[in-house]
Amino acid sequence: MERSRRFSAFVASGRDPRSTIREALQFARDFLAQSCLDERARVKAAIIVEELVSNCLRHGGAERDQSMCLMLQDTGASMVLELEDEGAAFDPTSGISFAGPDPITGGGIGLAIVRAWGEDISYSRNGTRNYLRLTIR
Repeated sequence: MERSRRFSAFVASGRDPRSTIREALQFARDFLAQSCLDERARVKAAIIVEELVSNCLRHGGAERDQSMCLMLQDTGASMVLELEDEGAAFDPTSGISFAGPDPITGGGIGLAIVRAWGEDISYSRNGTRNYLRLTIR
C-alpha cells in the first residue's frame, strides 16, 4: 500500500537551522519506522534526509529567508524522497568528484553518501526553486 507524508519548514534569514534539521530528521524517522524498508535501508534513508536538509538550509543562502518541502513516499518496494527548496541553484547530481572529507571540518562527505545510497537521482531548477528526487531501496 502506497503512502506519503510531507514536511514543510521555513527558516528566517540569519536564524540557526539546527532545530529545523532535527525536526525534519524526526519526521523522516517516524515515517520510516512504518515503511517497507528494512532496518539498514531506514538508517541510510534517515542519513540521506539529514544530509540533504542540512545542505539545503546551511548552504542554500543563510542571508535570506528560506523555505523547503520534503516529501517521503513509501511505494511498497522503495522509498521516494523529494526535496524542494528556494536556495541557491545547486545540482547534487553534477560530476563534482569527492576527494575525501575536509581535513579541518570533516565536511564534504554528505553528497558522496547521497550519490552512493540514492538511486534514480534527478535534479531540476524551475525559476527560483530546486527540485531533487531520488529513490532508496
